[in-house]
Amino acid sequence: MLKWLWVALALVPLAARAAPLEDTRAFDRAFALSFYTFDACGDGKYGALFRRALNARFAQCPFSPEAQAAHRRRNALQAEKSRERMEALIEETGGVPVRLPGMEETCRQQRAESGYADIRAKLESYSEGAAKLEDVLPASCDAEAITP
Repeated sequence: MLKWLWVALALVPLAARAAPLEDTRAFDRAFALSFYTFDACGDGKYGALFRRALNARFAQCPFSPEAQAAHRRRNALQAEKSRERMEALIEETGGVPVRLPGMEETCRQQRAESGYADIRAKLESYSEGAAKLEDVLPASCDAEAITP
């Protein structure tokens, strides 16, 4: 009987036996930065696609129920705060700003970079079902930073 228990345990993937992850900071930062990277420069479509991919990647990770709930709360607060800040920026500048505070380049220059175009192409391909989530967000669940 004990022999069968060991056999059964050996068949359970190690990830399923490991302690759940608690640190969601990389996902939290990626979510927050997506508003600055995409939405604030007029690429709200790609910001939404990135956050959808990020949420799908987060769902694949073995985070504890408490960490998942805290992450969802932070995302909701961040989304509200970011939208309010973007509305204020648009009000202040009379439209989408040319350059965001703290940016070295203009939004137009950022969108013209090949790396940025690659990110947009990956997100577009993922949204159409042509690319896998791992192609867009290859980082592990416990990575220190999550970037496309």
